[in-house]
Amino acid sequence: MTTLDYAVLNLKYMSSPSYSFEEFSNDLECTADGIFRRTVPPPCPECGVLMSRNGYNTYCKKYIGSIKMGRYICSCCDESLEEDRSFWEELKKGLFDVLDVFYQQLRFYNVPYKGISAIMKLVFPRGKTTVYNAFTESVEKTYIPPVEDIRIVHYDEQHLKISGTQKFRLTLLDGATGRPIADELYANKDSETVKSFLAEYLDPDRRTFIVTDLAPGYPGIFDEFFGDNVIHQLCLLHLNKLIAGNFPRNATIEQESMKYRMLNIFYNRDAEIKMLVEMAAEEEQLIEQNDQKKYEAWLKEKIAAFRIFLHDQELSRRRKEKNLEQRPYQEALEIFTALIAEIESFEEPVQKRLKMIEKNWKGLTAFYFVEGAPATNNLVENYYGASLKTHHKKQFRTEEGLKNQMKLSSMKRAGILGKCKDTILNAFSRFIPFLSPG
Repeated sequence: MTTLDYAVLNLKYMSSPSYSFEEFSNDLECTADGIFRRTVPPPCPECGVLMSRNGYNTYCKKYIGSIKMGRYICSCCDESLEEDRSFWEELKKGLFDVLDVFYQQLRFYNVPYKGISAIMKLVFPRGKTTVYNAFTESVEKTYIPPVEDIRIVHYDEQHLKISGTQKFRLTLLDGATGRPIADELYANKDSETVKSFLAEYLDPDRRTFIVTDLAPGYPGIFDEFFGDNVIHQLCLLHLNKLIAGNFPRNATIEQESMKYRMLNIFYNRDAEIKMLVEMAAEEEQLIEQNDQKKYEAWLKEKIAAFRIFLHDQELSRRRKEKNLEQRPYQEALEIFTALIAEIESFEEPVQKRLKMIEKNWKGLTAFYFVEGAPATNNLVENYYGASLKTHHKKQFRTEEGLKNQMKLSSMKRAGILGKCKDTILNAFSRFIPFLSPG
């Protein structure tokens, strides 16, 4: 192993396990004055005559230390030469690479640049602007490997505002890995913009299963782009939200019962319906008694009990790490058919919703006929929630800042955010031989 001829006062630094001298030339020494130079001066690159020592150049890095690199001069042709200091630049690069990862992690969790600068005062003082420039450059140069073998795709849009200007975030997620295929900002989201976005990242000639919410324009866009190569699944979670929205917040037991009968089409809600049916019988008796005050008190008590029941059901599923039971296709079809048979007896909002389900039945049930296909767009909804929560949607004053945040989310899903070859402690320890006096 190559060693350096350190002076006695500097020998204590040689014990640092984080520092390696293997990259240095065998004839390099460090003098008692801390000058890195050759034991024997090198020959002149111009005339070949052995050069003479000619002092040194000092290179400093604030808060870290400095290094003295030996200089040489040729007595024949006056050619000058300096020792190669590339190792010093590599040391600094190694430190700043670690700090870039540090900044990225803090920005991913929405720590402002001013906050990062304040934190860095405890580690390695960096101004807010310095942090911003280093972070931006590190994100821009990060390469994210593309997603391969795309078969199941989640598509969604997020409406954002940047300094009062409306922007649209269009996102494609790979159903197998959960990684973003594409995540871009646009000034609008008309059909031509969406088709151009799809064309950049998806192959229209490949059979693709794509999941979206229930926005009415999607089927036409995907049919134009993919032709017969698309299987379009409409998100059942969005359907359930629409169903819930058809009923008042302070619903009667009868209305709650109707709501859960509709929610029961694709997910097993038998337990909830059974409880509501029992309550409905009591409700009818109270209504017949025509005691409004007594009825309101009863309804408030029963609805509260039902909410507790729902909460307990959800907690039980979480403990068992289970989701709501998905109904088999035939069961879902039978339940829906029974509801359609009674449609004339339902309130108008319920009738409209059932007709909408009937019209979109193929799209709502496509997942049943593709092995491993999802029924909801939860994957992209969760991605949006993790990458840009609702209360952060209007905080970005520049498009660049928003794009950086989006790329950080892609890096996270790709498993490269926070990946670092070193730690801050090790990166700093490599500068021990070059610490400034005092």
